[in-house]
Amino acid sequence: MVVRLYWLKWLRFWGRVANLAGLPGIVRECDYYSEGLGVAVRVRVNSRFTVITVNGVDVSFHRLTGYIDGVGFNSPR
Repeated sequence: MVVRLYWLKWLRFWGRVANLAGLPGIVRECDYYSEGLGVAVRVRVNSRFTVITVNGVDVSFHRLTGYIDGVGFNSPR
């Protein structure tokens, strides 16, 4: 248990350092749907952009800078 807490503190520290340095984070592709709220979220990654879609609205983030590059609409499936 003590070893696990040590690694968790270590990861949090280096995560804060990376955030302060402005380094890009790691994002994993996934799909999420909430039946109770009726919200669908999709995360897709390519070589230049991370695209997050919420209820058909796409927001593209540049992978290195994190800045929003564009917003668009996605057709319902």
